[in-house]
Amino acid sequence: MLAVAISPGCAPDPPSAAVGIVVDSCDPGDDTGSGALVGPGLVLTSAHVVAGADAIRVVRDGQTRTAHVVAFDPEMDLAYLAVNGWDGTPWSVSSEGVEAGDTGVAYVMRDGGIAKIPVAVVRRVDIRTEDIYVEGETVRPGFELEASIEPGDSGGAVVIDGRIAGVVWARSRQVDDRSYAIDADRGGALIREQLHMGSIGDDIDPARCH
Repeated sequence: MLAVAISPGCAPDPPSAAVGIVVDSCDPGDDTGSGALVGPGLVLTSAHVVAGADAIRVVRDGQTRTAHVVAFDPEMDLAYLAVNGWDGTPWSVSSEGVEAGDTGVAYVMRDGGIAKIPVAVVRRVDIRTEDIYVEGETVRPGFELEASIEPGDSGGAVVIDGRIAGVVWARSRQVDDRSYAIDADRGGALIREQLHMGSIGDDIDPARCH
């Protein structure tokens, strides 16, 4: 059983908690995403970034560590990865008090390094969508953001007031510089429970391709 405490912390700039994720996916070639350290050896990211991965690597500043999935929610599209031997100052996860007009930064991996993307909260939203396997409808608590998100930014931390309020999910196809993030606090109940129990459960298979 893996026991990991989720710890708060104030990260320097550029933050040591922001990481990139490279996966050997179900499709030929590598796929990339982003994530953030939220506890000792524990990284928060999007479930669809790591679903079906044969191998997962967390990267930062030229360093690479192997990782594996320890919590996975295909409906909320959130996951935790365990990374051995990874240091850094973790962020806390909290969306308490985050409202329209608040500003922050999304940290995403682009061109092999961590990029800072300014974000502004447009509003809190309930995102009506489908699970990552497109098999059923789900509602994800989240945020509509003014932010220039690009393909490959999924899983990046949306940091407001020094805390992770959201996880980058998707960009709008209708409005320029409009994007969406999953509320990592309100949407993270299942992955927190899985982490506490030390098991994902037989009804969820992270190795399944999406």
